[in-house]
Amino acid sequence: MSKRLSDQDIEKAVRLLDAWTGKLTWERYLAVLATELGQTYTKAGLRKQSRILNAWEMTRKRLDDSVEAAGARSNGDAAIVHARETITRLRNENERLRQENQDLLERFLRWSYNAVTERGMTPEQLDREIVVPRRPAERRAK
Repeated sequence: MSKRLSDQDIEKAVRLLDAWTGKLTWERYLAVLATELGQTYTKAGLRKQSRILNAWEMTRKRLDDSVEAAGARSNGDAAIVHARETITRLRNENERLRQENQDLLERFLRWSYNAVTERGMTPEQLDREIVVPRRPAERRAK
């Protein structure tokens, strides 16, 4: 049985997709991910994670749109090829992060609207600081 994906595992999984070149299949991705994380996961399990699913779809689209770019990358010396790959990976990561940020902004607006209209909360109540209660051991230490 696979362990639950942690936030760090999800981050590694989406970064792997950001840097992906060549043919992308679930079988290949799962095999590389198992090597990276030291744990195997199923396609169904990964598809439940919205960040991974969004990164997957963006990578598929990017690869479909840039089939001819693979030939261009193979020409030139190693430093230029490495620089192109780095630029491509960073652009992909940037695009994915923009999409994730947009998704979070939309969620925030939806939650804010619902909190104000459905629950009658004020913006001031929503902006209150979070009070973290101290544990009993911390109280005794002071």
